[in-house]
Amino acid sequence: MRDIPVGNGSLLVNFDDKYQIRDIYFPHVGQENHTDGAVSRFGVWCDGSFAWTSDAGWEGDLRYQPETLVTSVKLKNASLGIVIEANDTVASHENIFLRRVRIFDIAGRKRSVRVFLHHDFRLYENKVGDTAYYDPETRSLIHYQKERYFLINTAPHFDSFATGRKDFQGQEGTWRDAEDGEL
Repeated sequence: MRDIPVGNGSLLVNFDDKYQIRDIYFPHVGQENHTDGAVSRFGVWCDGSFAWTSDAGWEGDLRYQPETLVTSVKLKNASLGIVIEANDTVASHENIFLRRVRIFDIAGRKRSVRVFLHHDFRLYENKVGDTAYYDPETRSLIHYQKERYFLINTAPHFDSFATGRKDFQGQEGTWRDAEDGEL
C-alpha cells in the first residue's frame, strides 16, 4: 500500500505506512519505477540501539501539511526515547525530492543520534546494472544506469556511506551494515 505520495507530474515518490520509500517514478508518473517496489529504508541509531522505521515499536502519523503536497510525518519510538518529525516534497518545477528531518529527545537527556538512509534503486525497473559512486566535488552519492542519474546529498553532509550488491548469493544487502550504528 502506498500511503503518502509526493510528486510534480514528472517525479513521483511514494511512501508506505512505515515511512519507507516504495516507488520512485521518473520521468513519467506510472512509467519507469526506479525502485520496482523495493523498500528504501529509514533508520535511526540512538545511544547504542538501532531501529528501522519498519521495526516494531514505532507509532506513526503520516499526513500532509494543510493545503499542500508536503508531508507531515511524526514517528515516535518510546524505547529509543525519540520522536522524528519529517517533511517531504518534490519541487514543483524541478525534479528534486526534498526531505527535512528533525529528531527530538523525549527521554529528558542529551543524546547521540545518527540517521541512516537506505536506497534500493532498480533503475529502469531492473535489479542489475546499477552503479553508485561518491563524488567528492558535490559531496554526494550518485546512482546511475544509462541515462538515469540520482544524486543523493544531505545538509549537513553525511560522514559515512556504504554501497554494495543486493540480492547476491542470498545476502540481503549493505543496509544490514547500518544496524551497528557504523558504516
